[in-house]
Amino acid sequence: MFSKKETHLIALSDLGDARDAVHQALSDAPADELPGLRRAARILDDLSERAGEPRLRWARGILEREGIDPVSHEVSAIRALRLELPGLSLTAATELAREVKAAQGR
Repeated sequence: MFSKKETHLIALSDLGDARDAVHQALSDAPADELPGLRRAARILDDLSERAGEPRLRWARGILEREGIDPVSHEVSAIRALRLELPGLSLTAATELAREVKAAQGR
């Protein structure tokens, strides 16, 4: 079961923590800091709404850079992801390419 070496793509994001910290700061900030904190809160809220999952953003960025459409060229998409991250298993790359493809269909 664990005999194959595979690279697993784990993406971490602290965006939620940053949003929480800014919103907390808004609750007890002096009046002169409120405009800047409100702007920061809007920026972080917008980013979190459109950013999506970090793994998908990474994969989407690779495929866009390479000019590969995962909907019409799934095999090329899988290959590009595996070339970008040596050790990424075929199964993981396939799943990731299909997730990007599904997200584009939304």
